[in-house]
Amino acid sequence: MKFVLAIIGLYLRIINTISAKIGGKHAFYVFCSPFSAKITSKQQSFLDTATQENIKVDGENIKLYKWGSGDQKVLCIHGWRSNSYRWRDYIKTLTEKGCTVYSIDFPAHGNSEGRFWNLLKGEASIKATIDHVGLVDTIISHSVGCFCSLYFCDQNPKLQPNKMVSLASAGRVHDFIYEVKRMLSLTDREINNLMNYFVSYTGRDPEYFDIENFFTHIKAKALLIHDEGDPDTDVKYSRRLHELYDDSELVITKGLGHRLRSKDVLEKVVDYVIEK
Repeated sequence: MKFVLAIIGLYLRIINTISAKIGGKHAFYVFCSPFSAKITSKQQSFLDTATQENIKVDGENIKLYKWGSGDQKVLCIHGWRSNSYRWRDYIKTLTEKGCTVYSIDFPAHGNSEGRFWNLLKGEASIKATIDHVGLVDTIISHSVGCFCSLYFCDQNPKLQPNKMVSLASAGRVHDFIYEVKRMLSLTDREINNLMNYFVSYTGRDPEYFDIENFFTHIKAKALLIHDEGDPDTDVKYSRRLHELYDDSELVITKGLGHRLRSKDVLEKVVDYVIEK
């Protein structure tokens, strides 16, 4: 993997010396490329227990899964380089408690089409899902999926759920840009070219895409869970979300890392979802 990253970094440095615009565009699409792992047979076997549909988002088929048929509707949103299998234990428990659970594979993830993913594509995917299945009571999300879900709720206030569950939320696009800089050993010039293309693509400066700016319309209450030693997304973002939400509960764990795999976390989330 280090060799592949070195080659990609070298390519971007060369192309940026030829054209700042083209170099910025190529760096942006590398930034948006999850290079997701192929779904295993074990994962697919579980996913095949769902009712499945494809919904169109920007001309790409996005895989939508449905389990259960209860009155409470829950939508699960995975994070970077993940897929709907991530929610297996949640799906099993919530359906046993009488919930209908939906999950999507983001573009370029899991069984969905596409090569690229970014916040705008993620927001469009969530909106298309809720337009298709109707309003949901709760959104459960992980990592960058939390970040994307917040953006969706702020952009679509009439479609937001009553409750949000955020597990190890990300907080700023800038964090991901500078992680790309570190991994690919890019210079400030190359990152500036990436940011310039980012602005032309999104219509906004990267600084805008910060959880601080996503609370103009959010009215949902929230359960926020984050591990204090999370190596991928800083616990400070969940602490800040706790301050930004009008009604939220913050749980800080120890020793669970970014994935937050824990029976206690599962039970806490399920209890929160089904409580009246």
